[in-house]
Amino acid sequence: MVNFNGSRAWRDVNQNFHRPGLDQGDGNLLILRDPGRMITPVATARPASSPGAPFLPLAFRFILSFGLAVLLLALPAETNHPTHENVYFTLLAAFFCESVWECGRSLKRTGKPFGTPSLLWIRINLLLDILLIALLIAYQGVDQERFTTAYIFPVLASAFYLGIPEIVGVGIVTSLFHILSFFLFSTGALPAFGHSGPIGDLEPSRGFFVLGFATIQILMAVLVVVLIRKHLETLRSTLQQSEATVDELSALYRRVFESMFSGLVTLDMEGLVTSANPAAENILHRPLPLGMNLMELGLHDLFHHQGFSREQRFEREFTLENGSRRILGGNVAPIRDSEGHQNGHLLLFQDLTDLKALEERTRLNERLAAVGELSAELAHELRNPVASIQGCAQILGKGDQPQAMQQRVLKILQRESDRVSGLVSDFLDFTRPRAVSTQPCWLPTMIDEIRSSWETDPRSSGIPLHIEASPEVYILGDQKCIHQVFTNLLSNARKALRTANRREVRVRFQQAAQRIEITVEDSGCGMSPDQLKTVFLPFASGFQEGTGLGMSLVFQFVQRMGWDIRIESREGEGTQVFLGVPLA
Repeated sequence: MVNFNGSRAWRDVNQNFHRPGLDQGDGNLLILRDPGRMITPVATARPASSPGAPFLPLAFRFILSFGLAVLLLALPAETNHPTHENVYFTLLAAFFCESVWECGRSLKRTGKPFGTPSLLWIRINLLLDILLIALLIAYQGVDQERFTTAYIFPVLASAFYLGIPEIVGVGIVTSLFHILSFFLFSTGALPAFGHSGPIGDLEPSRGFFVLGFATIQILMAVLVVVLIRKHLETLRSTLQQSEATVDELSALYRRVFESMFSGLVTLDMEGLVTSANPAAENILHRPLPLGMNLMELGLHDLFHHQGFSREQRFEREFTLENGSRRILGGNVAPIRDSEGHQNGHLLLFQDLTDLKALEERTRLNERLAAVGELSAELAHELRNPVASIQGCAQILGKGDQPQAMQQRVLKILQRESDRVSGLVSDFLDFTRPRAVSTQPCWLPTMIDEIRSSWETDPRSSGIPLHIEASPEVYILGDQKCIHQVFTNLLSNARKALRTANRREVRVRFQQAAQRIEITVEDSGCGMSPDQLKTVFLPFASGFQEGTGLGMSLVFQFVQRMGWDIRIESREGEGTQVFLGVPLA
């Protein structure tokens, strides 16, 4: 997981960690690091040892030569040839002095007595170790297998500094040294030294055993070292490739982090900033250093909600340091570790000031357009009754009209005046809705009032209204609004039955757990799909009678009372209006 520690911190990391160039790894891989490209592993000649580890061949030779020399002086002579012991001691002293000289050279070069030298000196040191072991075995006796195990040390040490081919080479050279020493001493080609010399009565099986035992040890050590080394190289290669992938993902995440137009801030559980991208600083018009307390921005209360465990949306005004006010909107969410425990907060936000201003202008334009459209529709609806009133006024202005004509004109004036009055009243109700007081209402009582209104309306004469038995429940709503909703729905049902062969209106009920669905249906003319889309728009009525605002008022009242409304209709088959009413 990538930890973003602020834009400035990321720039520092990028300069130090992702600078182009060559970076020597810990293994036998050389990694080309470049943040903009994929990282490719390239094999090198030899692995790198740990910086703090001592150089094993030199340390081994230093300790072994010193220890053998001390033992030679401390213990009684093992042979009857003092000259051999003097030569042996002199050679041990020479090996020790050489190792001391090389330690001094390493101390000047690296500041450490056993520092790792160049590749050439590594090879020289391994050869010197083989010679020292050959000297030890020659003095103790080449026909004695107990000391031949020491030959595997150069093989083991080479695994830390050489490649696989050279490790095999060290094993072969070590085996050859032992075989040559055995044959040269046993045949007398070399003069006797210590316990080594011509072996006249040595059985061939014994000789093959001594040579085979040592050779098998060396070759087995080579095999084990090579297998372990190959496995380690595979692990190292996989590790470095994984590191390269992580580096590439880190660079990608950093670029995304710094390229975002939204502000992104991460915080710890105390509300202290742990990272912030450049967009956050630009939006807030101030730097966001690491460790800054969010209380300085006035946003700390976003993280103190009770039970805060999920992503939450916020929107609020924010005062900048220069005094200007901006509107910020975004999301705040918890950050969790791999075990699911919350260990911080994530704040993602944008500057919504310009967007809010655009939304306000859009709403104003929509409001002005709606007012213009309503005004045009209202003028259109008023033109016909006004024209009728003007015509009646002209007739009455001529005087000496028959009584029957006067009565007819007065009825027309009354009808058109009522139409204008109803149109203006409905328009005012639509544009300036009165306050709605939602309270429990006894459904059977409301249904009885609606039935009485229908039966006393002369326009409903001859049209049966079938109402199912009302459930005895309380519903939530406003009594006046409920009455007007059903009055308008039944009025539309009555108008739809003018040209129908079967004239019938039904009211049905279907009760659920917390709601009740009331259905008003008729067998009238129905509506086309286009009419169904505009059924709630003002002045969209397809009836000659009425103001054209009835269904618009129904929708408005339903929404304000918290009800749901749904309409299904087929042309020539009738209409069904479904009201979802919450129970008290």
